[in-house]
Amino acid sequence: MHVGLRERQDAAISALSAIPFVLSPLSARHCEATAFLAARTANRLKLDEATIFRIERVAHVHDIGLMGIDLEMLAKREPLTEPEFDLLRLHPERGADILKATPCLADWAPIVRSHHERFDGKGYPDQLCGLEIPIESRVIAVADAFHAMTTPQRWRAMISPFAAVQELFRCAGTQFDPDVVDALTEVLGVRRAGAVANTA
Repeated sequence: MHVGLRERQDAAISALSAIPFVLSPLSARHCEATAFLAARTANRLKLDEATIFRIERVAHVHDIGLMGIDLEMLAKREPLTEPEFDLLRLHPERGADILKATPCLADWAPIVRSHHERFDGKGYPDQLCGLEIPIESRVIAVADAFHAMTTPQRWRAMISPFAAVQELFRCAGTQFDPDVVDALTEVLGVRRAGAVANTA
């Protein structure tokens, strides 16, 4: 990759990364943690350096499409209604549109658009299935889910890392790419049998 392009991409991602802080400090911390976990998972999968770079940088802005959604709705302490959830489900498309509007990031827009697709084809917005989903999106999806489950939410309590890992294993092959699940749980020091060696 040309050095100048990478520098422009870094600058653009850094600028866009400030937006989650405006939305919510919790959103910003979630994006940072997702990026950290996603990059380590990508390394564990032995992906090439350019792919790891894309995963880490895009993970920082994977929820950028939340910009423009009613902040009061995002701050609710009770579960979203079905119409509210339908609105929330638009954020991958909105996020992709934001990246498309940034010339040096336009090629990364499909990663953001696809981070809520499911391995079994039942995700959104395009119902992509299996390897149709970009590997970057598949990695971000697992890191995103793990951190979300282990972080207190306004409308539900957090669960333990052990319980979150078990949920990832349960959903491997349906919601998540099983190879990515195995890679993330190995990063966390978890054996497939279910014993947690180290979740720090």
